[in-house]
Amino acid sequence: MRERAGQVPERLDAATIASDYPTRDWIAAGWRISVAFSDGVTRRLDLLAGRHFPTTPVRTALVDHPEAMTWPHVESDGVLCLLPNTAEWDPDHPSAVALGLLHRSITLIEELLEGGIIERDFREEFVTYWGYKAHSEGKTLFSLIAPTPPSRLVRVWRSKGLEVIGEDQESLAAWVYHRFGDKTPVNTEAAAFLWLDTPPLPADYPETAADLHRMAERIGEDAKTALEEVAGHEPDEVLTLLGAIGRGGAALIGVKAPNPKRRKSRPCAPDEPLSAGFRPRHTPHPLLQRRFFGALAVVRTQVQRADAEWVHGRGQDPRTRRLLGATVVIVGCGSVGAPVACALVQAGVGRTVLVDPETLGWPNVGRHPLGAADVGRNKAEALAERLRTDYPHLTVEHRSYSLHQMIATEGDLLAAADLIVAATGNWVAESTLNRWHVAQGREKPVLYGWTEAHACAGHAVAIGGEDGCLQCHIGRTGAPDLTVIAWPEGGDARLEEPACGAHYQPYGPVELAYVTAMIADAAMDCLLDPPARSFSRVSVASPRRIAALGGQLTEGWLSAFGEVEEGGRTVDRSWPSVSCTACKPERIDESA
Repeated sequence: MRERAGQVPERLDAATIASDYPTRDWIAAGWRISVAFSDGVTRRLDLLAGRHFPTTPVRTALVDHPEAMTWPHVESDGVLCLLPNTAEWDPDHPSAVALGLLHRSITLIEELLEGGIIERDFREEFVTYWGYKAHSEGKTLFSLIAPTPPSRLVRVWRSKGLEVIGEDQESLAAWVYHRFGDKTPVNTEAAAFLWLDTPPLPADYPETAADLHRMAERIGEDAKTALEEVAGHEPDEVLTLLGAIGRGGAALIGVKAPNPKRRKSRPCAPDEPLSAGFRPRHTPHPLLQRRFFGALAVVRTQVQRADAEWVHGRGQDPRTRRLLGATVVIVGCGSVGAPVACALVQAGVGRTVLVDPETLGWPNVGRHPLGAADVGRNKAEALAERLRTDYPHLTVEHRSYSLHQMIATEGDLLAAADLIVAATGNWVAESTLNRWHVAQGREKPVLYGWTEAHACAGHAVAIGGEDGCLQCHIGRTGAPDLTVIAWPEGGDARLEEPACGAHYQPYGPVELAYVTAMIADAAMDCLLDPPARSFSRVSVASPRRIAALGGQLTEGWLSAFGEVEEGGRTVDRSWPSVSCTACKPERIDESA
């Protein structure tokens, strides 16, 4: 390193490190070099190694740095921000890594000296630099609003240690009820959202309430009106969110302007309202605004986005809006349907209706998203409650009855749903759904999902478009035309509990995850690109696992798809119409 740097680096002692970097307790060692820059000034750069060096890269710092927030990427103690959180480096060649970072540091400083990147980077990464000047990290300030123009009035709900900003009373109340239960009081106040066409520079960050008001005036009449209307209610503080487009998309920052109630001329004087000298709500508007937006310091705060587009894709996933507008009905909330429901809700489906008449039992717990706390509860109800709590910006409903009752009482909901997922494991129920679907004209898809024994194979059959129904390739007793696994020695797997007729298939959540992920993937395909023709998707476990359980691939499967030497696989296959008795009821064999 000495040869390549062109000088012998000065080793920093512990006292120098502690003095120059008092807040950096991770620094274990450091070296200093001098670099002559294009402006004719020689500046010192430090290479700083952490306690876990070389498994973590060195950091660099500009010792002779300007005042904080003069240059972007230069922190208050001179440490330079160069590597993103996804950066990779070679821990076996620490000197090469250090020299590479040193070179990047010199290049950055030269660009800063030229000045061309200063304003651009401060604006594009405004949330980061706002954070350096913020008084609050905003860890309990959540925003549900869409960070898009125009400037407008919004609402804020406050609870102990929590503030949540929403577009309106109704949406905010729904979020609170989903998150905390319908007995939680939802009293909201007005707040302001101001949209900035250009993110602010550090010099523009408001210091006082008057600064905030001037910022609103510069933005435009709608911003000024919204801010003043909030102040007109004389709240304890005016909460204002500022939104703008940065490098990674829309982002939010926050400002709180406290109500200047106390007159400082008399330290022990009681609080005096802004309406002092006038009847409440009758203070002349100009006077009220002057009193509120004066020289009192504001609180700059960071904001945690909790809106749907941020939660589901950080505002960058083009699928999010389509999913948020979708309605999915999931019939069967057992070990297959429940994980699929969780995946679709987590993906951002706007409305999910869960249907299941059964309660959760102890044998279900080992392979179900719900656990001991919900044993004895209806599966659909308990799962819906869990998902509403975890994703309060979405709508998750339940119906604690059978598919037959659903068809009889809420056929309109089923018909309007963008997708129905059937995972009942019950041929009587699913053949009924299939015939209902045929009668509806199959305008929207129904997806059927099930597993074979030991979850060694899983099936997803999407019925949609003009091609085929479920029964085209499943016999009238529920036996599919094509199965994947055969169990030649009777190890098929249908075991029986010590009770009459209580059969089950043994498998656990790990192997089941492959099947439910495949079904959820097929569901996403149906939602985002509804199929013009029915299709089947099949997930098959690895040959090693199938053989270990005593199974083997069926002849029908081998002739259609062959075999693989190792690893699982997923294949798509067509599901063409054969004009079965469900598709063409007039062809029923009356002698059957």
